[in-house]
Amino acid sequence: METTHAEKFYTVLLESAMLIRKDLDSTFLEALIESGENILDNGKINIENGLPTHSTQVKLKELYESVKLDSLSLDDKKQAVQLILIKAVKEDMLQPNHQPTPDAIGLLMSYLAELFVDFSEPAHIADLSIGTGNLLYTFYSYLSRQPGAVKHTYTGVENDELLISLTSTLSALLDIPVELLHQDALKPLLINPIDIILSDLPVGYYPVQIEEGKFSTALKDGHSYSHFLLIEQGLKYLKEAGLGFYLLPTQTFESEEVKILLSHINTVGYVQAIIHLPNEWFKNEQSRKSILVLQKKGSNSRQAQEVLVATSPSLSDKQAFQNFLMDIKTWKEEQEI
Repeated sequence: METTHAEKFYTVLLESAMLIRKDLDSTFLEALIESGENILDNGKINIENGLPTHSTQVKLKELYESVKLDSLSLDDKKQAVQLILIKAVKEDMLQPNHQPTPDAIGLLMSYLAELFVDFSEPAHIADLSIGTGNLLYTFYSYLSRQPGAVKHTYTGVENDELLISLTSTLSALLDIPVELLHQDALKPLLINPIDIILSDLPVGYYPVQIEEGKFSTALKDGHSYSHFLLIEQGLKYLKEAGLGFYLLPTQTFESEEVKILLSHINTVGYVQAIIHLPNEWFKNEQSRKSILVLQKKGSNSRQAQEVLVATSPSLSDKQAFQNFLMDIKTWKEEQEI
């Protein structure tokens, strides 16, 4: 069987990262970033303190010469990047909040966004917890393939130094223009108003104590939930009638604390839909996730009379999935939102 361009590029990323990791005694992600920078520098190998060794340099040079970035399509590179990120999860045993959003979830969010948003006009699309960047880059890849695609503006915010370095390197390898901000997304952001927020939210407690009165979703006692705070922060920076698509654990909607989140959303926006992801995508019910679709209040937005609550079929069942999308389209037309 002939090796695809995506598989060749993945092999180069994998083998080069493994070689660098061994010589530099680094994590896999650190080695991947180093290798990616070498590739972007036309195969010139960065050498510090005599490392990597000469023999490794020879092997790296052969690998880099075996693939040319400008000969690869965005889809080829994107497939390779998803595979290498999956490998990174295993090699570095990444914690859940640092793991990439699978392409299948990114595609589902893309399909949903297209039902709610007219992408014929340029939009500002942002992820305030961009992580590895895979969700935003999947969304970019999807939109760029659509007929008559226009140029949108992309922004990502990330506090983790290693992840922002990785995201920056991957955006350059993929040739996806994105403005990256290395900062705590819950601090004031120097960012233009946003049309659409996409985010696979980090779940857990925000380690910094929230000043009284700063966030409505802050808990009165102890540390507050990062995912609640990030949704509230996103609503501040959304334009009027702007939309947010958030990936959350399904259990979030069954907790007592969710009332605090919903209460705040209802003061400045609307919950329009909750889409549960297919059961088969998760190991168990506890790990299952759902997509929250919310909209900021504005002259061009209104609350759906009936909030859409639905469960998506798997993307592999094409007919069922098409029917699912058509049902959402019909619901949206009936709600006149």
